[in-house]
Amino acid sequence: MDLNLFKDACLNQSADIVVQQFLIEGYSYYFEENYNTTEEFQFKKDLATSLNIHIRDIAIVGSGKLGFSIKPEEVSPGLYLFKEFDFDYKSDNDNDKSDIDIAIISGKLFDSQLLALYKHTNSYKDLSGFKNKSYSPHSKSIVKGWLRPDKIPKDYNISDTIENLRKEYKDKYDRKINFGIYKSWDYFESYHINNIKTLKVNLQYNT
Repeated sequence: MDLNLFKDACLNQSADIVVQQFLIEGYSYYFEENYNTTEEFQFKKDLATSLNIHIRDIAIVGSGKLGFSIKPEEVSPGLYLFKEFDFDYKSDNDNDKSDIDIAIISGKLFDSQLLALYKHTNSYKDLSGFKNKSYSPHSKSIVKGWLRPDKIPKDYNISDTIENLRKEYKDKYDRKINFGIYKSWDYFESYHINNIKTLKVNLQYNT
């Protein structure tokens, strides 16, 4: 995807249109560059079938979707470098390749995992699996309708199916596969719309 085209859209179109046009619709950079559209369809179809959800409820996000990152730098949150996919790996092969990030939008799966987590942690009395023994980051993501694997206890697998798929595709594509589960499309779009609005302010300031 052309970065300048994306920046122009962020500056001149509404955030919801940018999200729908660039982050939801269309094919993904990773598959277009390395495989083909049939491979992307089969990847999503296999995942949807395994999770018993509709193929339209799976979205590839992040740099694997766009071909560049729209995350701000961790050390400087106001700085966007728009690093190309696999930038760190291409700069130094000792670095990891870019991840493939998958959003699964399913209220049923979201709710079932929350219940399973509740039981796994003994009604959140056992915090030993959480980073820093705190479930605060987990709870903050949950109220935003997003179950993030990096915020749950390290000894908990979201599901055997997802873990098996993660391993299978990691071996096939030779890179990490990350899954996040959203309660609904409203939560998914709202999260990304807010990100695009922040990005737009940054672009206006630096253009």
